[in-house]
Amino acid sequence: MKSKPPLLHDRIVNHPVGWGEARTPPLLATNCTLKHILRRLPLFIIVATLSLQTHANPLAFITNQLSDNISVIDLESNRLAKTIKTGKTPAGIARCDQSQTIIATSPDEQSLYVIDTQTGSVSNTIKVGSGPLGISCAPGAQIAYVADWYDNAVYVVDIKKAAVRYKIPVGIAPAGLVLDSQKQRLYVANRDSDNVSVIDLSSRQVIKEVSVGDAPFGITLSPDGKEVFVVNVRSSSVSVIDTDKLKLSAEIEVGEWPYCAVVDHSGKHLYVTNQEEDSVSIVDIAKRKEISRIDVGETPEGIDLSPDGSKLLVVNWGEGSLSIIDTLTHKTIYKIKTGKGSRSFGQFAIP
Repeated sequence: MKSKPPLLHDRIVNHPVGWGEARTPPLLATNCTLKHILRRLPLFIIVATLSLQTHANPLAFITNQLSDNISVIDLESNRLAKTIKTGKTPAGIARCDQSQTIIATSPDEQSLYVIDTQTGSVSNTIKVGSGPLGISCAPGAQIAYVADWYDNAVYVVDIKKAAVRYKIPVGIAPAGLVLDSQKQRLYVANRDSDNVSVIDLSSRQVIKEVSVGDAPFGITLSPDGKEVFVVNVRSSSVSVIDTDKLKLSAEIEVGEWPYCAVVDHSGKHLYVTNQEEDSVSIVDIAKRKEISRIDVGETPEGIDLSPDGSKLLVVNWGEGSLSIIDTLTHKTIYKIKTGKGSRSFGQFAIP
């Protein structure tokens, strides 16, 4: 019997089981402990909806799985610009077609929601696999790579034709994936295989499987393409892969139950969301160690940078908000109300 795809959180007080046995995925957020209530009394920014058609400002697209919609945040004014209605449970997200398009995945609906960033509306829905989750797009082309949790595969999807072109088998329960356009490779984190599949895009074949920590989920690439950082949920660590040797080069301890990561534009710092500690770890990449933590909202998951790199964007599942952090001071400067079950698993900020 198949387990359900990783949609929402199944978090029991003092016993988070979202990443538990075998293929058991996170399902329903139930962790409303007194600790979180007392620690988090956020002042949310609630504003009127604006049109995207006249927007020249950078935007962040936040998938809200329990609201079945996407919150669009104006990163210049730090306000909610629009709420886009989608199908059920949008989860993963990627910027595509030179940021003209945003694509959200829905494991529940076995679909991709294609969103026109100019109109702020869903322009198409594409059926893909059994449980699409992580997604990445090829730059300058309308091609999306989609990790399917159930099918243990990556689907290559032609967005313009709204059709699957290829299916590439990978490990068990693939989640996050990241594209290296220089080396023409795709790196896929397989949660239940405890490894990363390295796909050569020209041959569409797995050329290497690199063992990492326990339950790898989020994954990101350094700006120079020399290293891949893999977030291991159960190990509370980040594995570092040398992309030339395709070997593990380091293991870095971070906070409890980490989820996603992003590297700053300088390549000096790695930021990692820690679900159980309501924090973001700041990792000094050269020193291979965590140097500090930033308190954010309850149950942080998705993480990205503003296009200019001045703001760190952290999506908080537990309270439905976006924390905006100044990357120079590492202080939270805004917290914006989004929807219920905010996730944004992937790259979600556009210029």
